[in-house]
Amino acid sequence: MDASAQTDLSSALTDCARACRVLEMEGHGEMTLGHLSLRDPGGRGFWLKRNRMGLGEILGADDFVLVDWDGNKLSGSGGRHSEWPIHAEILKARADVRVVIHTHPFYASVFSASTEPLKPFTLAADYFVEVPRHEDDVALVTTKDEGGALAKSLGQAFAVLMGNHGVTFCGTSVAHAVCVGIFLEMACKAQITGLSAGFATSMPSGAIRQKRNNQIMTPVHWDHSWSYFCRKLAAREQAAGGPGKPIFG
Repeated sequence: MDASAQTDLSSALTDCARACRVLEMEGHGEMTLGHLSLRDPGGRGFWLKRNRMGLGEILGADDFVLVDWDGNKLSGSGGRHSEWPIHAEILKARADVRVVIHTHPFYASVFSASTEPLKPFTLAADYFVEVPRHEDDVALVTTKDEGGALAKSLGQAFAVLMGNHGVTFCGTSVAHAVCVGIFLEMACKAQITGLSAGFATSMPSGAIRQKRNNQIMTPVHWDHSWSYFCRKLAAREQAAGGPGKPIFG
């Protein structure tokens, strides 16, 4: 890889590290669980957040390892997560996807046990209109077959609820993927809260929801939202004593 390509990759991984801390800040952290991957620009596989570290502890490019399509670590310090097949199989199935993330945000994880469709209690649900579900009999997705089944459930969507487990989401860019995950957690929180209130509800039609989706799920909005989350993270890190500080909870 030439110097220019190496610089571009390092910059992309720095963005991925920032994305991990943003996700921790926005409710996606659970101890050292959760992982993010970036498709390797050279086609060798993908760069995966190293294991034994929480999302909020990922500070830079050195916190990622290069993993090939068979799960072998090719480069980087630290180990790879056992659920690497989630990333391998989705990236292989979806040429449009650059970033894949698996986390256990509280409200979306609880909602993953429900058979209810995601409803637009707020606009957050209309970033999706519909979210597919995946059922499996394992606690961890550790084989190619299991990862392939998850990729099939995801289909052409950008998020899938993993029954009684958590969520997997992805995007065409770091900003897109992060927004998908954060908005999904917001939507699940709104629905659980709204249903708990027990009041009568009125929901827009499918046609209206699609119109709303077309208005808000746009690259411009992903960019604006990502920039906001980065500013929020920077302010939080500055308050903690300087940039690049770990984020917990």
